[in-house]
Amino acid sequence: MNQCTCYHSTTECNVIRPLSEQFLPAQDEQIRKKFPTVKPMNEKPLAIPEHAATGPAAPVHERRPVVITPLRVTEYEYNTGYARIDNAIINALSGQSQEVKDNVYDLIRKELLPHNVHGLSEDDRQAMISLGVEKAQYLADQFMDDRTKASFMEAIRSTARIGAAGKRVGACEMEYSVKKIRMLDGYNRILEEPTNEHLFSMEKDDPKAFAEYKKKSGLDAARFLVDWMSHGNYNLVIANKQAYKKHQDEKYKKLDEVKLDSTFSRADTSSKENFLASLAEKLQASQTLHTSVFLERISKMADAPDGYLYSNRVVLWTRG
Repeated sequence: MNQCTCYHSTTECNVIRPLSEQFLPAQDEQIRKKFPTVKPMNEKPLAIPEHAATGPAAPVHERRPVVITPLRVTEYEYNTGYARIDNAIINALSGQSQEVKDNVYDLIRKELLPHNVHGLSEDDRQAMISLGVEKAQYLADQFMDDRTKASFMEAIRSTARIGAAGKRVGACEMEYSVKKIRMLDGYNRILEEPTNEHLFSMEKDDPKAFAEYKKKSGLDAARFLVDWMSHGNYNLVIANKQAYKKHQDEKYKKLDEVKLDSTFSRADTSSKENFLASLAEKLQASQTLHTSVFLERISKMADAPDGYLYSNRVVLWTRG
């Protein structure tokens, strides 16, 4: 494995030098001359104002917490690139509280499709995906009805399979075989990227143009595709509608064949306490994992309020 160079591995830092070492002796002496050797003291003690209430009748001000909510995640910020999967998750979360949505997209971001997997072996990474699936199962059992739960978990497991099939780039960055280009219809549902259908027809019926397209990138590639479409080739796209649909179905079917890790499978999701205890038990039974990383995740779930596994709120207490 290549040596990690991400920000987690940075060990360089500036050594803090005492001020006494940063001044020359003459400069230090000049500074000291400007300050008295004895600190001035108040001759009179601090007195309580005469109008201030004292004694048992004095009002006691209640300390109130200050709750800060960072910018929340939207359903369109973390998508898989597979429209059917993304829309199934969006549909399942429709009508749910913002806390449930935050919890779901947090586990997608951190366990199922993480960008950085610093410090995790491949076994750890696959087990982390298993943990994410079980967290989703807990949320589904606690906050969703049976009809919604089935489609939601099917989409979550498909998302997990995308993560499981991901490849490392270097030591700790992940790359997934999806293009995160988002297009919405009039009902705010995610559409499959239309250029995929156009390129499918180009590759199938005009391989020479497709070979030329692959040599280009960015705006040049987009212009080439538009020119190809405008020269009467849109009829090819229409003619290949059924073939492209079959191609898409095969892509989803192939995704379903990816095997998922079962380290945390079948955890007890009947309550938050039982769920966390079950995860800890399964972690203890696995002797090959980086235990401290998983214990940290479990402890953070325990700190989340109510039945949630993640909190997007920061509570600060004012001074008494």
